[in-house]
Amino acid sequence: MKIKLSNIGIHVMGWIIFLSIPHFIFGLIGHGHHPGLHMPHPPMPPHHFLGADLTIIVFNTFLIAFYYINSYILIPYLLGRRRRFWYSVSIIAFMIVVVASPAVVAYMFPWHHSFEPENERQMTAIRILVTTLLFATIFIISTGIRIIREWYGAEQENKQIQIEKTTAELSFLKAQINPHFLFNTLNNIYSLSVKKSEDTSEAILLLADMMRYVLSDAQSDHVPLEMETEYLSKFISLEKLRLTSKVTIEYEVTGNVNADVIAPMILVPFIENAFKFGISTHDPGTISVRIDIHDSILKMSVRNKLFPQTNLIARSSGIGLANVKRRLALLYPDRFRLRIDPDHDGHYEVELELNLSA
Repeated sequence: MKIKLSNIGIHVMGWIIFLSIPHFIFGLIGHGHHPGLHMPHPPMPPHHFLGADLTIIVFNTFLIAFYYINSYILIPYLLGRRRRFWYSVSIIAFMIVVVASPAVVAYMFPWHHSFEPENERQMTAIRILVTTLLFATIFIISTGIRIIREWYGAEQENKQIQIEKTTAELSFLKAQINPHFLFNTLNNIYSLSVKKSEDTSEAILLLADMMRYVLSDAQSDHVPLEMETEYLSKFISLEKLRLTSKVTIEYEVTGNVNADVIAPMILVPFIENAFKFGISTHDPGTISVRIDIHDSILKMSVRNKLFPQTNLIARSSGIGLANVKRRLALLYPDRFRLRIDPDHDGHYEVELELNLSA
């Protein structure tokens, strides 16, 4: 209600200011004070002033009516529907009515005939010029405001559609993460149980902690960076349980992890990919994960050895990396730099630089 009242107030003030211009001009013309007009007659009686005032009232009424008719009827229902011919005809018709209205009213009152023919022609020319200019001004203003309003409304609608589309896509991407993670982890625990490993119970506890994070904290749009790095540490610990001594794991986090937030599950696919393609049951290998945070800039590097039998497979990013690339583009547009080198001296390398500042 407040917004509507404020809009009405703005319109009223705008019309008062704008219409003071024709009121002043028509007042000079109607009362015979135009410097170019010779007035040999005595002062006009009150009904002459009534005619001049009525001219202004009629003209202003037509002008205001045209503004709202053009803005709320002609543009949306004719121009907006590509009926340009009928729109042009309507504008010309309104222009004739509005511009001619002062002359029609003036002709109906005696003061119209109180001037000499030469002055009468001058006054008529001035009236037509002024009313035409005022009509053109109102036409430009009403059309411009309506077009800007339509453009702004379309922009807002497009933004809302984009936000809803992005939200839906992010929800879909997050839904892909959980079953993908759970599938891989259960496979790991299954392998340990088949071997009757003593690490099976520890793996189940780690999985419980990780699932608590995935099902609870990771449902938020952002989580503390410290929680995300703790999740990565547990993920790596869980992966270690199924590895032999031939695989060396290097995991290091430096910098302040307590000051920033991050989109959940945004880093783990890179590490998951390294464990998927960077280990061998026969040959030694190293998986290196280094994360550094400084001034809200996160830099992560992941490096793993490529083995001949998995070299071709590793070149494919898989669902995990394809997913995280899309999430990065949606959540951190123009705020991240990702470099993936699928074969750098026999190693698969990933470098991510992410600006965490809001």
